[in-house]
Amino acid sequence: MKKRKVAIIYQYIPQYRRRFYELLREKLNSRGLELTVIYGQPDPDEAKKGDAAELQWGQVIRNQYFNIGKWRMCWQPALPLIQDADLVIVEMANKLLINYILLMQNALGVKKVAFWGHGKNFQAKKEHRFSEWIKRILSTKIHWWFAYNSLSAEILRDLGYPSTRITVVQNAIDTSQLKNELDRLSSEDIERVRSEIGLSGKHIGLYVGAMYPDKRLKFLLDSLVYVKEQIPDFEMIFVGSGSDAYLVREMADMNSWIHYSGPKFDKDKVIYFALSNLFLMPGAIGLAILDCFTLRVPIVTTKAQGHGPEIVYFKDGENGIMVDPPDVPPLYAQAVVGLFRNESARLNLVEGCRASSLKFSMDNMVENFANGIDLALAKGRNVD
Repeated sequence: MKKRKVAIIYQYIPQYRRRFYELLREKLNSRGLELTVIYGQPDPDEAKKGDAAELQWGQVIRNQYFNIGKWRMCWQPALPLIQDADLVIVEMANKLLINYILLMQNALGVKKVAFWGHGKNFQAKKEHRFSEWIKRILSTKIHWWFAYNSLSAEILRDLGYPSTRITVVQNAIDTSQLKNELDRLSSEDIERVRSEIGLSGKHIGLYVGAMYPDKRLKFLLDSLVYVKEQIPDFEMIFVGSGSDAYLVREMADMNSWIHYSGPKFDKDKVIYFALSNLFLMPGAIGLAILDCFTLRVPIVTTKAQGHGPEIVYFKDGENGIMVDPPDVPPLYAQAVVGLFRNESARLNLVEGCRASSLKFSMDNMVENFANGIDLALAKGRNVD
């Protein structure tokens, strides 16, 4: 029997998503389905994150970027590659022009097309209201939805999209691989990196992730000065890259207790978690929350706007601390200092991270996604 075909079109493959595609391909193959992942390259700003990966079996296209007014648009030349696909899954983003063609094909009954995403832009600014208005309209004109988590599904239901066509995938990363890397770490590995970066303090903060305005790095750097005043041996490690990385580099050049290490992945990233006591990210939090749960490093964040839907996994006082109001550096610093001075409270949060890590896994996400694909293929075209 000829295999039914599923195509996923993604702008580019982030490092954290590569393992998901590998596992999903295996799962679908076991169910008699063939998966094709079609991807291109990040735009110049996104490329600064340094997180683009490759799939040896994927279909690579050459994305074309151009500006229309203040919006950067992307054309993905993928149409010839999906002619025989029974289901096409795309990320929900207004800038992806192919989506509009696929929406027309979906409306005409030519293709079954599904969205995968948040349901809205959790980091949207006031100037993006028109874009979000378009997204709300388009979100209901689709065959199926793969929602990141329960918060995303609730947003879709509020827009009037039927629950019977929503799959909650419980967005996750390959935490099992992170855990294995942590278990395999030797004291020699840890001490080697400690020596390489010149780390001498016992109270260590960590930031791992992309570096752009929504991450509020200026606020974090201002807060760290207050922490250092009260905890003399405090040191801070920054891992990542992006448009605001220069803020960290400048601060590190002037302060020996701030260390900037650029992007790190897999085992190299895990070592930095093993060196650290607290994860400090006052701005937008997304999948990094799962890193922290798995690697047992509690988060200190703020009640700022712009967190991803993964913030629903966060429990203030159980697996991390959320500071409110979000715009007072001394207040944020005091929360950090309080945990450094109260090891029992910090260890309680470490235990909360361990408990939370058991709830969210890549295997569960793959199973949820595969089940959703089965349902989307079986479902008729008329929206309920």
